[in-house]
Amino acid sequence: MATLPKRVYWDACSWIALIQQEKIQKDGKLIEDRELLCRAVIEMAKDNKLEILTSSFCLAEVCKNRDVRDQVPDKIAAFFENDYILLVALDTFVGVRARALMLGGYAGLKPPDACHLATAAISNVDEMHTFDGALLNLDGKIDKADGTKLKICKPEAGAPLPLFGFLREEESKQVEPDKPDDKE
Repeated sequence: MATLPKRVYWDACSWIALIQQEKIQKDGKLIEDRELLCRAVIEMAKDNKLEILTSSFCLAEVCKNRDVRDQVPDKIAAFFENDYILLVALDTFVGVRARALMLGGYAGLKPPDACHLATAAISNVDEMHTFDGALLNLDGKIDKADGTKLKICKPEAGAPLPLFGFLREEESKQVEPDKPDDKE
């Protein structure tokens, strides 16, 4: 029996980080390379090691950021047109669940975030990826459809750092040294 790939959910800020190649700096130092984190997840998805679910709402929501709106429309659409990305419809079930979350005492929960949480919970994803601090604070507090708690974290696929990947490639290129000829 084949095992199903891991399923992760991305909210709009994950897509925006990827599209904009976000790098967070403080005092001139890189403290978080969000694009690299997202790109690692994308690479895992390309290798069929996971699937990325996202709400069809993201097709519009990613355009809320001016830097993304200024991108060529076809480039934005291309991010969502891959076999490893599964769009989940924003339907009545999601709307009802999002409303319940809004009324559930989660202070400051905004309707778009409630829709993302509801979609991830109904879809029973393994984890939800976001950079939104308010959503990260809800890690382990939202019930999924299967009764388990929704894990909410930053994108992380466990891919090796580029340096280590490079070293492995170099090691595989090494050949054994020539052996002296026994016939001498």
